[in-house]
Amino acid sequence: MKLRDVLRPEHVVVPLRATTVKEATELLAERLVASGAVADPQRLNAVIRHTWPEDMVSVGEHAFLPHFRSEAVRGLVTAVGISPTPIRWEKDPHRTARVVIFIVAPLRDAALYLQVVGAFARTLADPETVLALLAARTPDQVVAVAALHEVELPSQLTVRDVMTPHAITVGAERTLGDVARLMVEQDIRALPVVDEGGSLIGMVTHRELLRFLIPNFVQRTKSGEFRAPTRSQLLRASADPQLIPVKEAMARSVLCLAEDQTLADVANLMSTKDVDRFPVVREGVVVGFLTRADVIRRLIAP
Repeated sequence: MKLRDVLRPEHVVVPLRATTVKEATELLAERLVASGAVADPQRLNAVIRHTWPEDMVSVGEHAFLPHFRSEAVRGLVTAVGISPTPIRWEKDPHRTARVVIFIVAPLRDAALYLQVVGAFARTLADPETVLALLAARTPDQVVAVAALHEVELPSQLTVRDVMTPHAITVGAERTLGDVARLMVEQDIRALPVVDEGGSLIGMVTHRELLRFLIPNFVQRTKSGEFRAPTRSQLLRASADPQLIPVKEAMARSVLCLAEDQTLADVANLMSTKDVDRFPVVREGVVVGFLTRADVIRRLIAP
């Protein structure tokens, strides 16, 4: 399947008259609706208005790829806009681009959705392809750009292809203070907890740390001011919450992946279970870790 196969001339807007990514996304959504590609226009418009694109991809100074999963469409659809002037990204007004590619797919097409996002990102990393798109004056010229006909969507990947091997793990007796410092130092948000043989027995995330280290979160008083938890509140669970062993705080029910599971399996789990990070196990032993960010990085890699 070529990248060209997911793009139709009637879904191309040249020139695209927009100043921000959100405005561009709304205009491209209107084009999809006008062409009959959207089953539930109101639902799609609501998604765009009230949520931000998942894992927004910005390809250098070349392009923005806002992408959503929504049941507003029956199958994956894409729309492309080429602007005569730079379009800015609201999240970072200093970042601009003239190409915007809008991608939307239902939950069941999660694997294809990730593959298409990655394929477009890799393609637009090539300056010559970007120049060819910017030179296009009609939708047919955009669709005719050679790179779109040459790039094939990746074959079905497995967890083994995408995961981070040699995952950082902690033992059950490590303290929450140690775990918190390790997470900060390594810039990670979850750690598998293993026994002496390396078998998975649980997982600790920011959620567990907060629940034990800050029993009562900072609360807003009626006056609108913040009130920090008292010392007695902080010490209620233990004389020193940082000394609590991780086995007392970890989640014991953990969704795991096997190395030979497909990207489609992972995408469906992420969609249906609302989980974006998984230990990867082989015969119960942790051999890797996989996050949605890992999947995106792998798919957009050259």
